[in-house]
Amino acid sequence: MKIPSLTSAIFIFLPLVDGNTLQRHIEIKNESGSRVELYWINGDELAIQNPNMVNGQSMALNSYVNHTFMVREIPNAQGTCNDGSKYATPSISPVCRTAFITVNNHDDQVIHILQDMDIEVEDSSTIAEEVTSSIISTCEDRVRHDIEAGNVVKDEVIDAFSSCVHPLLARQIEKSNEEIKDQSDIRMNIGEQWEEYTCADFELPTTSPKSMHTWNYRGKQHEVGVLLDRDEAKIHFIKNFITPEECSAIEAAAAPTLHKATVADGSGGSQLQKSRKAMQAGVQVPWDREADGDPIASVSRKLYAYINEATGYNIQTDGQEDLMSIQYFGRGLTDPEPDRYMPHCDGQCDGQKFQDAGRVATMVMYCKAPLKGGATNFRNVGVHVVPEVGTAAFFSYLGSDGRTDNRLTEHSCCPVLEGEKKIAVQWLRLGVDNENPWNSFNTLNVKHGLAESM
Repeated sequence: MKIPSLTSAIFIFLPLVDGNTLQRHIEIKNESGSRVELYWINGDELAIQNPNMVNGQSMALNSYVNHTFMVREIPNAQGTCNDGSKYATPSISPVCRTAFITVNNHDDQVIHILQDMDIEVEDSSTIAEEVTSSIISTCEDRVRHDIEAGNVVKDEVIDAFSSCVHPLLARQIEKSNEEIKDQSDIRMNIGEQWEEYTCADFELPTTSPKSMHTWNYRGKQHEVGVLLDRDEAKIHFIKNFITPEECSAIEAAAAPTLHKATVADGSGGSQLQKSRKAMQAGVQVPWDREADGDPIASVSRKLYAYINEATGYNIQTDGQEDLMSIQYFGRGLTDPEPDRYMPHCDGQCDGQKFQDAGRVATMVMYCKAPLKGGATNFRNVGVHVVPEVGTAAFFSYLGSDGRTDNRLTEHSCCPVLEGEKKIAVQWLRLGVDNENPWNSFNTLNVKHGLAESM
């Protein structure tokens, strides 16, 4: 259906955030006093969502930022519109007034279709504004009353207002934090069940990306899928990121020093754990041979370029960890202790202030994919990445406010049951350099000399 000529319309324009199309759950409530039709506008076409939305009815939809809907008022059986006007020729197009709704970037959107086809949007932003206005209004009234009663002199007005606002805001923030904590606990519990389900389903594909774009590196286009896009946590996959030659060079360099993988022991050191079963070896990046086209240096330069562009962290190569070759081996579906890595965070992931010299981003490059198992699971955000030779998975875990993500990028390697999984991993840190390299800190990000003196 083509969009007709419109004479009366209400538009809500809001910007597209970061150039990405983001999914939003919306609820539309018809409070207009009339029946309406609801259409989604797709280019110059109309896709009907509800042909008969009666007064008082609500409709929940999963939509995307900047999606636009058209609402058309329908006259009653006598051909009369809600404003009292009579539609002369209802057989042509029995529509009275028209309004438009555009999905904005805020969460918890409730869109009210009011009388006169006015549109009112209630969302997380407007609710926050209402709470703030309520607090300010309460304190203004309280301070005004104190002034009239002679309890506050002119010079004390600001202090009196602040002493009123602070406890009210603190209580509101505490209430919000409690709700966030409850939601986080629920997410973690669901994540544990999701982990078991997804690792057991060998046919499960990589999670559908929220958006796709291309990344140009030295004249070559790479397809990028955005799986999670938050300020403090991002997860992407990048197609055709690492070549067979680069994989072979990394594997060959790692072969002489392959050893059983370890994990942090919680006291600054590392140890073997059943939660992680794999072989690994660090590979020093030969930056001095980069100009000669060394494959390890070439792919390393590429990953630094991508991560800095995706995050804006401006991470330098000086003092960084070695590139890590990690290898998992399948021994059959009945193996009681298969190679795997249980859910963990690569760096700090407690939502607290970032500790200098810690990890802030990871690039996992898939060199060999197993026949069964071995997916990378981000259980707390419902993201599942199936290994694909040549593809890379990138994720970051530090927000612009200097706080780390709160377990959003916690991830695992599902058990590898058949075949081999070989990956090259680069963990990237902020706050390291040639004078303070990564290995001058223990696994708690405390300088070795300082740690021993404490």
